[in-house]
Amino acid sequence: MKSPQLTAPPVAGVAGEISSPRTLRDASSLRAPTGLGLRAGGQELLTARARLWIAATVLMTLLMAAVGTVFDLGPLRTVTVSLFLLVELGIAPMLLIGRISVLWFALLSVVTSLATTISIGFVMSVTHLWSPGEALGIVITATILLLALSFRRDLVLARGAGRETDRAARTPRGQVTPVSFLTPARLIAAGTIVGLILVIVAAAGAAGNPSPGGLFRLLGPTWYLGLGVLVLCVLGAYRLRTSPAVPIVALSTVVVLSQAITYGTPAVMSAARHIGIVSYIRANQGTQPELDIYQAWSGLFAGIAWLCDAAGIADPIGVATWWPVLLSPALTLGVAALASRWLSGSFRIWFAAAVFTLTSTLNIIYFSPQSVGLLFSLTIFALAVVPRRIGKPGSFGQMRPLGYGRLGLIFLLSCAMAVSHQISPYLTVAGLVVLSLFGYVRPWWTSLLVLAPALGWAALNWGVLGRFIFLGAIGRFWENLQPPEHTFTQLPIPLVTKLTFYGPALFLVIVGVLAIICVVQVRTRYVFALLAAAASSVSLFAVTNYGQEGVFRVSLFAAPWLAILVAGLVWRGRGVTNRHRGNRWWSFWHARTWTTAGLSVTLAALLGMNVYGQTALDWNRVMARDTVEALNVYEATAPDGAMMMLTGTGNATPQGGTSRYLSLGYLSREALGGYPSGSADYDADADVVLLTKSLVTNWPATQHYALISESIGAYDERYGFQSYAHYQDLSAAMAVSRLWVPIFTGETTTLYQLRASEAPIS
Repeated sequence: MKSPQLTAPPVAGVAGEISSPRTLRDASSLRAPTGLGLRAGGQELLTARARLWIAATVLMTLLMAAVGTVFDLGPLRTVTVSLFLLVELGIAPMLLIGRISVLWFALLSVVTSLATTISIGFVMSVTHLWSPGEALGIVITATILLLALSFRRDLVLARGAGRETDRAARTPRGQVTPVSFLTPARLIAAGTIVGLILVIVAAAGAAGNPSPGGLFRLLGPTWYLGLGVLVLCVLGAYRLRTSPAVPIVALSTVVVLSQAITYGTPAVMSAARHIGIVSYIRANQGTQPELDIYQAWSGLFAGIAWLCDAAGIADPIGVATWWPVLLSPALTLGVAALASRWLSGSFRIWFAAAVFTLTSTLNIIYFSPQSVGLLFSLTIFALAVVPRRIGKPGSFGQMRPLGYGRLGLIFLLSCAMAVSHQISPYLTVAGLVVLSLFGYVRPWWTSLLVLAPALGWAALNWGVLGRFIFLGAIGRFWENLQPPEHTFTQLPIPLVTKLTFYGPALFLVIVGVLAIICVVQVRTRYVFALLAAAASSVSLFAVTNYGQEGVFRVSLFAAPWLAILVAGLVWRGRGVTNRHRGNRWWSFWHARTWTTAGLSVTLAALLGMNVYGQTALDWNRVMARDTVEALNVYEATAPDGAMMMLTGTGNATPQGGTSRYLSLGYLSREALGGYPSGSADYDADADVVLLTKSLVTNWPATQHYALISESIGAYDERYGFQSYAHYQDLSAAMAVSRLWVPIFTGETTTLYQLRASEAPIS
């Protein structure tokens, strides 16, 4: 039996999707082009008056950017230019679309901005025609021209809509009907703002370096009160029958926002290498794709390099710090847009987005190509799905093919994705092929728009990519499925580490089980297509192990489809007993009360695991500020060919964060003979001598350095490499050793340089 929640993807252009007669007149009275026809079911259309306000906001941003540039107001220029290139650059072309929902407008404005910024920066980078100021001037001029094209039309439409509103508000006697200001949507938005203010105040009051307890222990009750207010706003939206979009988007951002405010540095060490590519492009005014795979697939990095030069940002670490605050809500919008193609009802659409964003902590969003690749992939999926024409029940029906506008946007996103990430395009193609086989992507060759740029760029850079292709991995499905292994583990893994991974994994398993239940109960082509799309990402295991991290990529690309199935399973309106079936008011209250109770428990559990999964390992994941300063000293002052000894794992050090990342070396303890045993008779002084001998003997360099940091000790303890007590002993031994002299000392980090005259060589 067909579920009442899961429906065929909504037909573009159906009048029933339009929120009111006024918005219908607003969008079509001047024969405005329907453009992409992107209107999510149950979502409000963007009105002409709202488009005018948005256009004015973009113009105000550009005006403030000009003021900041002319009067040399660095912070003002940085904020406004960054906001324009990352968020507002895509607004002007989206305003030309006559009929578009608020959801689609917000999503496409962001992804178009990112894709355009990446494309322009990448072209300047590979051609070495690096002119950031001139490029910014061109896009600003084009933006103003596009805004002018839409302004006159929207002004006329807004005036006509205003007259219609005035007539509708008057009674037959000519009296004006009062309009309530406190609508449910405004109440929910106001509550969300209050919750975010509480979160921001609590995070700002706890600024500092990561602690062993993680962010969720560092922040006080004010922070949890803010989370509670956001959850109540979601529940209030359900009770008041209004959209929960605002509080759910806020929930997707609250943790990464708190981390950015509290720590002021990126929350993942790997972001440092990506920052180094950005710095390299800025210093050399272009890339050299033959050097390494980061430079070959440098689309995102080139775009951010252009942004930094155009906005006057000296250190791109600030962009990396705030990057998740942009990407996390954008991904939530992407899942909501995709869900709107399959689900009916605003709350179900946003519940699917909430399930995805709150259960995806195994793949933390940070400044990386895979994060933007996922965003582009979700948007391509949502753009590519086309509805069936209404025909006989159960018939396959004819498909409405995609228009040129959507196909062009898919190609733009595909090109930007192809030069930014190696894996995302192929996982996207796998999903599109599956949906095409089920009849939900037309024309059938839509997937070629994604595949062609990816294959073309891979062929041009095969000399670099070939080093990472292992023919022996092809076909070894079960071996490629294995998660990452740490071969140097000697001690028991602490419970906090296990819970950080196994807890979210358990939630993903529950989501998968609920998705299977939905398929079994509904058994229609729609749900089978969704399940097959989720399974399409498993194709990655057939060709590569992706550095033994393929399981994380696969789960990330499968999660949106599973979340949609879960959202289609809930809210069947049951729970009313025969005893009270005659009392309509009581029956309604009874059903909604039980549903609200279940929703509150579900949200609390999802949010709790989301907070724990993202922050419990902050002690060893987040870059400490003084560690970043120490490595900047090393990369700024060390001679070419220098080598740094990391006194533990290299995963806990933000190495290679400047333009000199190719000229300097880093060695983790694994390359120097492994870790000491976990026995109690650990001799730290002897360990320092042994490490130094191995470094000098086996790794000659122009100069040797060593790093002691709390993050290294924390990581080694959290993954069972060595105890934190032993690492503290090693730190104390380094401080008194005659072999090493400190050249930088911070709160959690000390940088040492080897005394050449004292270096043991035998």
